[in-house]
Amino acid sequence: MENENINYIEMRRNITVLFALLSITFAFGQGKYGKYLSSKKLALAYKTVKSVDKDDYYQQYYWLVKAEQLKTYPHLKDVKPAVLYEFVKKVNPQNPTKKLDKRGKELRETAELSLNQYFKNKNLENNSVLMYNLETYVDPSKGEYYTKVDPEKIKELVPKELFAFNSNNRNTGEDKTYYLWIDKKKDDFNIVDIIPNEKENKDFYARLKQYLPGYKFSKYVPSVKKGTKTDKTDAEYYYIMPFEQNTDNIEYKTKDFKTFSLSQYRKAGDEWKGVEKPRK
Repeated sequence: MENENINYIEMRRNITVLFALLSITFAFGQGKYGKYLSSKKLALAYKTVKSVDKDDYYQQYYWLVKAEQLKTYPHLKDVKPAVLYEFVKKVNPQNPTKKLDKRGKELRETAELSLNQYFKNKNLENNSVLMYNLETYVDPSKGEYYTKVDPEKIKELVPKELFAFNSNNRNTGEDKTYYLWIDKKKDDFNIVDIIPNEKENKDFYARLKQYLPGYKFSKYVPSVKKGTKTDKTDAEYYYIMPFEQNTDNIEYKTKDFKTFSLSQYRKAGDEWKGVEKPRK
């Protein structure tokens, strides 16, 4: 009986330590207001915000509002709010105050004067002027970090699992596509690469060069399909076919978007040929 009590106490201690570590991991890098996952709740905390904490406060509010805007689109309604929030943070990381030049600091101070009035009066609903000043505050350089994601151009490549987010840097005009993969097994998500990393997939590139020496990957969003559900050895794979710009094309597969293998290819004028087995 005594041993059972000791084991029980030890088990509780281990569980407590585990949750403490998880809490620390989740909170790390979240900023002072990372515990808020609702812009409305965060807005109510405005009166308690000290001047030295304004950077974290407005940055958190910006992330939450942007994530909530994405959530309003029908094709993203099943994506967890926390996933969209983390995605927004990835696309628009915090612009450290120490990196601001004199002009940037002036713009931030002007924006803050306007923001103070809106937050004090709780005038936050559908306010384009507030959003303009908020964007100016979190990124006065207008382009070093700031990118715009158009929800209407988001593509669901695999239902509820893989999404393509097209973003545009309003300062440089540069377009970039982010791929958000929701790993259902681990209840986790990752920003992933669709094109295999050459250093980490040397066998893949060796085989690709063997069959199509001059092949180049398209910059456009590919098509992606899941493996055959009835085949346990195939069901976990994602099959990727790049957008076809030329007559040569390939299809490759992955389980984790880190390690890839070539599944089939097609030369100009020829039929598809399976490297491992033909895809139906």
